[in-house]
Amino acid sequence: MTPTAPQRGPVGFFALPLLLAGAAAWPVQPEQPFVDSVEVQVVEVDVVVTDRKSRPVKGLAREDFELYVDGQPVEITNFFESAISVEERTGRRDRGRAIVRSEARPGAEQNVPLTVVFYLDDANTFPSHRTRLLRRLETAVEPWRALEASFMLARFVNRLEVLVPPTRDLDAILAGAAAVPKGSPRAIQYGDGARRFAIKSIIDSYEACAMALVCRPCEDNWGEMLSLARRYADQQATNAAIAVDGLADLVTTLAGVPGKQAVVHITDGLPQRPGISVLDYLGNELCRDLRPSAPSETMSEMTQYDESRRFNRIAAHANANRVTFYGLDAGGVRSAGGDISLDNPAMGPSFQNVSLRSMNAQSGLHLLAQETGGKALINANDLAILLDDVSKQLAASYSLGFVAGEPRLDRVRQIRVLLAPGAARGRRIEYRRTYRDKPLDERLAEGLLSVAYLGSTENPLGASVEFGGTVPLEKKAHELTVAVRVPADSIVTLPGKDGVSTNTSAQLRLWLVAVEDKKGARTTVRQKTIPVGGETGVPAVDGSYRVEVAMNLPEGGFQVAVGIRDETTGVTSLISEPVTVPNREAVN
Repeated sequence: MTPTAPQRGPVGFFALPLLLAGAAAWPVQPEQPFVDSVEVQVVEVDVVVTDRKSRPVKGLAREDFELYVDGQPVEITNFFESAISVEERTGRRDRGRAIVRSEARPGAEQNVPLTVVFYLDDANTFPSHRTRLLRRLETAVEPWRALEASFMLARFVNRLEVLVPPTRDLDAILAGAAAVPKGSPRAIQYGDGARRFAIKSIIDSYEACAMALVCRPCEDNWGEMLSLARRYADQQATNAAIAVDGLADLVTTLAGVPGKQAVVHITDGLPQRPGISVLDYLGNELCRDLRPSAPSETMSEMTQYDESRRFNRIAAHANANRVTFYGLDAGGVRSAGGDISLDNPAMGPSFQNVSLRSMNAQSGLHLLAQETGGKALINANDLAILLDDVSKQLAASYSLGFVAGEPRLDRVRQIRVLLAPGAARGRRIEYRRTYRDKPLDERLAEGLLSVAYLGSTENPLGASVEFGGTVPLEKKAHELTVAVRVPADSIVTLPGKDGVSTNTSAQLRLWLVAVEDKKGARTTVRQKTIPVGGETGVPAVDGSYRVEVAMNLPEGGFQVAVGIRDETTGVTSLISEPVTVPNREAVN
């Protein structure tokens, strides 16, 4: 197994089932008789209810909601109200930030954990914008001191980096934010500077043609100017794909975190139609009067750059893992003035075009927030104001659970939530609008990756991992022996095919992955099924089943995460252990 960096581009989380392709490299074991297990999955739909003034509406009951899946009404089997309250300060001497706390109330969602994730999209955030926000983080999160929640800090440049794993210590988050590495130079290269360069290049091409008396810029030079606009749009589309893949990695990593997760996504924008402002400038401003077909031609181009489908898929992925997006526009209050850096500002984009650019940058944040029941946090430079909006959303939330029924794998199911007639007047409702049934292999792989990155282990089977020695291979690679030991009395065994034989056997599913400590590169998730006990299975020695597998790894430090599942009962252990390759500490 050789580590591979997370894939970028249009693949994203949709390739996750392919992470198990390595399973074919391990021999198929003979079939054993087992009892089919039925898993009843309850899907949680998080709903936010506010009044006309965006204040949380508390005290609603199960009967106040109606829930539909793919247009059909379903029974609400689980119902919880948020245990978070926002206490406004109204006194003349007491004006300021609202106090946010968790409180005990009958029917409140007290036992369901909440994790707030601060996620820095460094590849698409201008460094000065990020610095401004992080400097105000301590003041902004102060009202959350009394909130019973876990907090996490992560960032994305070329890969996902978990800077601070989930913790209840807000000071650890602040320390992590103070020590966060510098922002990505790509954010400068491909941000507003790239747009200015694209427009300047189009203007230069226009003027160069206009200086030649026989050249008509919007006729004879149209192809070149359109090519420049396309180049910018292609570049922005690639950036959007990379940004979505980063979100997919984050959502996958959070799969093993219990409860609901609120992701504060800090970025300079997530355009739903990358590059359309430059195409709009070319067709509707620069050449509108000189080429009658220019507006329709550029409109046709704009339709080719639509990321809505990609965003909807990541939203469905997030909803399947109970992740809500709060997209925070790091650009703050955006200026709609002209660009004074142009040689000829009179030819620069109009106010409407600059506004189009800003709205497009925020459009993806709106879409992800709407589909996951969150909120787009925009048009404010003060981080405290934006996080207060998150507090109000969390305080106004309810959880509606329903039994998923027969899985329809790889199909996005549509959810609709309504307030009953007596509860609907003067109130707004937002909720997760989709969910996706995930196959078992994908759920197991996601849980394993979550353990590898976050260390959130679960070990009901009492399994343990041991590392043997390493054997040198080519190009500084080594073969590492990984031994997994499972107590025999934690595994449920069944009689043989005749149903009465005392020679009982069981079946374990084993899957594992290694994540590099420094660069975060990971191997593919591999799995195999192993019979234990009986005539053909692995025998128990000293009260345990012991299985060895080999991994090919380069030199360096790794977290090796291993999953073990009793296929009879479905009980699963997820554990992680560090190892250094070559492993000189192993006893040969």
